[in-house]
Amino acid sequence: MGFTDRFKEAAEAARAKLTEHGVISDADAIHGIHSVDPHQHDIDVAKRAMALGAPDPYSLITHDEVVALTGIPVGGPSLTYADDDLGVRFDAEDGHHRAWSFGVHAGHAVDEETQFDPVSWYEWMIDLIDDPEPVEGLGDAAVYGRGLLYVRGEGRAFYVLIDAPDGSPAKLWATALARRVLDRLASGEAG
Repeated sequence: MGFTDRFKEAAEAARAKLTEHGVISDADAIHGIHSVDPHQHDIDVAKRAMALGAPDPYSLITHDEVVALTGIPVGGPSLTYADDDLGVRFDAEDGHHRAWSFGVHAGHAVDEETQFDPVSWYEWMIDLIDDPEPVEGLGDAAVYGRGLLYVRGEGRAFYVLIDAPDGSPAKLWATALARRVLDRLASGEAG
């Protein structure tokens, strides 16, 4: 029996086990959405962002930490970015097409001539939130509003973005993820 045959046999056994326990046919079961490898353009954007001061996005938080802190079986990390932030996102959905998304994005300078200032970036970002709610005891400053938690601490500014069905404990999840990111920054695990 070749490697391919063994792999196929193992995959069929795993599928049978999931079917036996009702996971595949259970529309309420949440499944991680598996990430795809980033395209070369995405990798180039990430390298540039890191050269402009962004931490390695995959070091901010891990798949296992997201699962442990939220209880949602997300898929692997996807690279995500904007002009002034770089991060990772983890996604899941159920059979009813309800979706969960957990992202952590760290700010960086917009170009080589501009020095990144986490305080200015943080203040600019929180001005975009309607009815911001301060979160005490989280970093040097933290504000939450509608699934977005902006945090400044450990010499960085970042945000946690939670997109989840109504009634989900988005603020609780965002705060737990942000605490872990701050711990990773403080210990040197992230950077």
